[in-house]
Amino acid sequence: MSAHASQDGSLPRLMAAGILAGTAEIGLTYPLEYHKVRSQLPTALIDKIGRPALTLKLFRGCGTMMLGNGTKTIVRFVTYDFLSRQIADENGHISAPRSLAAGLLAGFMESTVLVPFEVAKIRQISSLATSPPGTFATFKRIVQLHGPLGLLYGFFPTLLRQGAASAVRFTAYNSLRQMADGFVTPGDRLSPAWATGLELLASYAAVITTMPIDVVKTRMQTLSGREAAHGNNLLCTYQIFTTEGPRKLFSGMMPRLLRVTISSMVMFSFYEVAFKAVSFIDERPGASNSNGEISKPLAAK
Repeated sequence: MSAHASQDGSLPRLMAAGILAGTAEIGLTYPLEYHKVRSQLPTALIDKIGRPALTLKLFRGCGTMMLGNGTKTIVRFVTYDFLSRQIADENGHISAPRSLAAGLLAGFMESTVLVPFEVAKIRQISSLATSPPGTFATFKRIVQLHGPLGLLYGFFPTLLRQGAASAVRFTAYNSLRQMADGFVTPGDRLSPAWATGLELLASYAAVITTMPIDVVKTRMQTLSGREAAHGNNLLCTYQIFTTEGPRKLFSGMMPRLLRVTISSMVMFSFYEVAFKAVSFIDERPGASNSNGEISKPLAAK
């Protein structure tokens, strides 16, 4: 869906560039993520945490999110590359429906491995400790309290949010693109600036429509929120709606919208730099390109 052209490269080079771009994006936009998560916590917990000043507290959980981004990027590429090789025809080509199916499965796999990092990040943000433990110490603590399944708290709303966001984004973009093409002279193409603008509008639509799911996900990954709802997603939604009002289901929307705007610019611009910076990976003896079906937009997702 990106206006950026795809460019072939070896799988390790694409993964390295994707991880570097994702890390840069997270580092630059994390205070917005912190404010989003904090606003979605139970009101009583927000009062205990207090209003953060311009300190390093705004970066609580940032390292965890960076580790999660790197892990999901690797899983996404390895899964998509493996599936692409399995479903390609004798000429190495993949039909659009098969490519979509491979992308959906890769998205499912990356969402699954991302959940533990999301749980740890939210526990770190909601911690009342002056210095919350690091990523793996948080993992250990969660397992001690809830068992291994504690690392998968919020799995269903996470998967639902990712799937719904993708569906809304693609539907909105295709609808907007069809409308925009009606104003373009036949034979001409929509300019990259307009295409990027349509992508942002489609992303905004995805953010707005999935905010209630995102709020429930955050609640189900906090200790107090999950206990209050007895681990039930629907009960959690009902409790938020009846006790805190429908507006609470859209808390954190502005930070998330701002982050989407900045992320789009950072990811695609920095990815160009990162992709060139790791060109030495393809210059190694024996390095080979991917099958051509994995592109830069997928890496910068």
